[in-house]
Amino acid sequence: MSVNANMSVVNRFEEIDVNVHPAPTVDASVPGRSLRPLRVAAGVPVTRLAAAAEVRAATVYNWEAGRARIPRSAVPALAGALGVPPEALRRLLRTPLRAPEPAPASPLRRLRLRSGLSQEVVASRVGSTRHTVGSWEGGTPPPLVMLRRLASAYGVPVATVAEAAGVEPPRELDPRRWRVGDLPAVLRTWRSWAGLTQRELGDLLGCTTDAVRGWEAGRGVPSARNRARLERVHRLPVGALLAAYPSSSSNLQANCAR
Repeated sequence: MSVNANMSVVNRFEEIDVNVHPAPTVDASVPGRSLRPLRVAAGVPVTRLAAAAEVRAATVYNWEAGRARIPRSAVPALAGALGVPPEALRRLLRTPLRAPEPAPASPLRRLRLRSGLSQEVVASRVGSTRHTVGSWEGGTPPPLVMLRRLASAYGVPVATVAEAAGVEPPRELDPRRWRVGDLPAVLRTWRSWAGLTQRELGDLLGCTTDAVRGWEAGRGVPSARNRARLERVHRLPVGALLAAYPSSSSNLQANCAR
């Protein structure tokens, strides 16, 4: 071929507009984010999909997380494992996942949001962790002492926090509802309300942990002096605890062990 002929061929190639005649492309892969809901709905474990496609389970996880795309060559094997036609699986995999509807905020979470506090700030104020605060907002009942601290953090009455947390205030917190013989339950509840351990309460009263444990188990009653100290610690009216004492305590140990 002459030089002129070669130049003519080159000129014709240069005249081709690649935008008018683009090179054909082949989509060699499909997205995998829709794979997990399909797999879960079919009850197929990751290991079975991985075996069908002859890949590692980690590869399937990467497909499902969107970190990698599924090769078209693997679609027929995956479709067989899922029990759907390959073309149907391709179509389902190309269908964008709908964002899940956000779960409604729990009453306790709404209470926090209205106060403008993050879980981290609340956790630091009540002496807990962000994870624990999240679990309370998810439905785990907070301990009695935490109801008081949350109420203080949010600037609302304790009753408001208790209602938001779904916690029914124990009857023992209301002296008007005490009955004869309620003393052990009353002492346990008010100690929990104060956020004290048996040892801490014993130190405040000047008696032993065993003494406190015995009162709360019904094996004895506080002496008059320790009853007065308990009422001061819990900010109860003088003599209030007497309403919960057993009808006859003559046979019970009334002095505080030291």
